[in-house]
Amino acid sequence: MGKFTVTKEHIYIGYIRTLESFTRALVREDDIAVGTQIFEDLDIYVRTYLCDENLKIYLDEGWIDHEIAEKSRALLSGFCALGKECPGLWNAASVKTAEEWRKLMELSEEIRADLYYIPDME
Repeated sequence: MGKFTVTKEHIYIGYIRTLESFTRALVREDDIAVGTQIFEDLDIYVRTYLCDENLKIYLDEGWIDHEIAEKSRALLSGFCALGKECPGLWNAASVKTAEEWRKLMELSEEIRADLYYIPDME
């Protein structure tokens, strides 16, 4: 069986896919889909692909600029803070209605729109 090597670009693609999956389109999904997306998948992906170590890789490769990195840090910080400081908003209904979630989804959309390097993601 072949060996799979994770490259910097694979990590960057995970970053892009994380941003693309954390958008206001989530509010149209059913509660089970929202719960899975936010509280299982994104909870891991945001912490992984938006961490300082990976943002430094993206910066060093020239794939993002400092403004995008700062917005990404703000998204990670806001996401983590919501879980710690506002546990009452940590549910699917709140994801669809709370201003705090809407602002984070809009920030994710803004970051994605600001990206100037999009590799082949197939």
